[in-house]
Amino acid sequence: MDASKAPSADGRFLGTVTAAACHDLMNVFATFNQALGLMDDCLAADAKTTRRTFGIKGGFAYRERFVELTAMLRGQLARAVGLTEALALAAHSLDGQGRAAAPPEALAALVALAERLLKRRKITAEVVPCAEDAPSWPPLRRADYLGPVLETLLACLPHLPMGGKICLSCRPDGDALVVTLAPGEGDLSEDALAAGLYAARAAGAAKADVAPGKTLTLVFRESPTTQPASCPPQADGAS
Repeated sequence: MDASKAPSADGRFLGTVTAAACHDLMNVFATFNQALGLMDDCLAADAKTTRRTFGIKGGFAYRERFVELTAMLRGQLARAVGLTEALALAAHSLDGQGRAAAPPEALAALVALAERLLKRRKITAEVVPCAEDAPSWPPLRRADYLGPVLETLLACLPHLPMGGKICLSCRPDGDALVVTLAPGEGDLSEDALAAGLYAARAAGAAKADVAPGKTLTLVFRESPTTQPASCPPQADGAS
């Protein structure tokens, strides 16, 4: 790892407190899920009572509305859990703590966290599954490639057509990680390629090139010459 990429005190602080907050949020979401389950049980019991008594007892007047409400809340809760899990992965990208995540999963988490930024131009981002079943990924910190990939993606956005699509894919190449940004259809414009190349190189990609088909290819490597900066002990972080 390059010395310039050593996590700063600010980065370690934000990573630690964000991971801890994510852990607490997951506990809160679990409580919400239990409450929704109890509400479902009550509605089901009311419906059962109504059937058994031929409508004499039970029959909550707003049952259908409550069923719709709980379904909507479950959908939003699932989205909140997904965002929190993605945020926890990002929070641990500097210290390497938390649960292990292969680059495709880490890129999917990045796309989830950047969804609001993409929606400004109605852009859809998709992570293409790796062609190999169980590739051997290089030992890179997630921060070493997630940050540059995000910078590259944001630099390309103003030059993508409204309502367009961009696909991200990754593959191992020896001791390197290769990340490719490609349009959903057609080619990336010259302006998008130029902006993406500049952002990728400025953000620390070991190599950034325009590949055939007008796609951007970023290469990330771990430098064995510098030991990773030490981090303070993780306090009950989200995994």
